[in-house]
Amino acid sequence: MTGLMRRLVVLAVLCPCVLLAAPQQPLNQLPGAASAQLARSLAAASSHKSHVWRDVPPTNTDGTINGYIEISRGDRNKFEFDMSRNERIVDRVIPETTGGYPVNYGFVPQTVSYDGDPFDILVLGPPLAGGELVRGVALGLMEMEDEKGLDSKVVVSPVDREGRARYELTPAVRDEIAGYFRRYKQDEPGKFSKVPGWATAAVGREYVATTHAFFQKCRTSPGPCRLPD
Repeated sequence: MTGLMRRLVVLAVLCPCVLLAAPQQPLNQLPGAASAQLARSLAAASSHKSHVWRDVPPTNTDGTINGYIEISRGDRNKFEFDMSRNERIVDRVIPETTGGYPVNYGFVPQTVSYDGDPFDILVLGPPLAGGELVRGVALGLMEMEDEKGLDSKVVVSPVDREGRARYELTPAVRDEIAGYFRRYKQDEPGKFSKVPGWATAAVGREYVATTHAFFQKCRTSPGPCRLPD
């Protein structure tokens, strides 16, 4: 049993309601569609000698997590990272009634999540420039599900000179972020998003490790790719 699975089993024992929000697929298994998307992403990135998603490590020796900023805090432009261009492009514009992102949004390099996209990262603090690489310490995990399945996101804070988190994931911050991600697809037909709850920083780090293992081991899998228990 992986560390992530062990932690969720403990949570389920302490709070049976967690089982209601648990995804149906095993957490150490990448769905076949996501494995196929990983292969396509690697093929699209192959023309670049240096590629930010393919070549930047997900973590550093000091335990911090690397993140590529796709969308700055406050921005209503929904940027998506284009693997073949090795840069972000505008996918759509979030309606004014929904508002701009309440947090910097991006992905962790060298990861693939359950929907086939890189694993998402939310970076606290003031707006950061799109396309910037940042490092931060994990503060928690926002559990999320959408029409593609499990879409949880690790939340990090940039660090100061002593390596300490600059910002806190307070209840008010959690409520603001969760509220936004619950409604930000409300104007898109056929799409939805749910935020069942939050998990610890340790679980966030486990998700980074698991999605990095998917990136390393599932690139040639023709179907669902399961990591060793």
